[in-house]
Amino acid sequence: MKTNREEDLILIEKARTGDRRALETLLKGVQSWIYNVIRRILLNPEEAEDATQEVLFKLATNLAAYDPNRASFKTWAYRITVNYALNAKRGKLEELTTGFSGYANELKQMPDIEVPTDELSNPENKILVEEAKASCTLGMLLCLDREQRISLLMADIMGLSDKESAEIIGISHDAFRKRLSRARQDLYKFMDDKCGLINTSNPCRCSKKMKSFQNHGWIDAKNPRFSAPHVQRVKEQIQILNCEDEDFQRREYQEIFRDHPYFETPSKILEELMAKYTPTY
Repeated sequence: MKTNREEDLILIEKARTGDRRALETLLKGVQSWIYNVIRRILLNPEEAEDATQEVLFKLATNLAAYDPNRASFKTWAYRITVNYALNAKRGKLEELTTGFSGYANELKQMPDIEVPTDELSNPENKILVEEAKASCTLGMLLCLDREQRISLLMADIMGLSDKESAEIIGISHDAFRKRLSRARQDLYKFMDDKCGLINTSNPCRCSKKMKSFQNHGWIDAKNPRFSAPHVQRVKEQIQILNCEDEDFQRREYQEIFRDHPYFETPSKILEELMAKYTPTY
């Protein structure tokens, strides 16, 4: 039986000779990870779609330069994704985000609106509470700079080991550990101080912010982006979390972010790419 690596190498050789089906199969194998990482970097679905297609195009056009002796295809693809994410133009929502203090002020300006308990049990409101939770906590990620955000994404959310994450980013293991530690410290301190999901003494509640988030356009009852029933959760898609801190006691923070959706990659991303792609090998 062939290993995944061996199967990838066969597909790569075929793709290098112009086999479009082999190339499409290769790209399908990594596009979901790429889309989910980039969407958490930009937080804008439309921008994430365009960026994902750009990354897939980079993979396709640089396939001739891939060296299987240096890294697996997935590691190589992930490295290109991370390099793109680190260097790409800031997204619209990133431009609007002014760090944790600014985010705290935005939340403070949105009044708490009590929703009667019997109304909260309505299916529509249950979805909107989940939308508010995901929208707010994903917004917290935007308060980190991109280097911190990517480090935390890979280690605490996407399930990669510290060693693999450091290799993908292209820094030493120690440098990655320091960057990850800073990201955790900044994000989790904010959650300790502000988020009712972590500290019940904090007054902020997703159910109380739901109406304000709607009024400010953060969530849309007609177009739920974060809690559609068909979308898997990160923890369902990525079963094992390779956290190397045996004494790390902040699993509850990780669980909040791993309960986020693992977004389905729009089929048009790859379809449009393959329609216009012409092999140059």
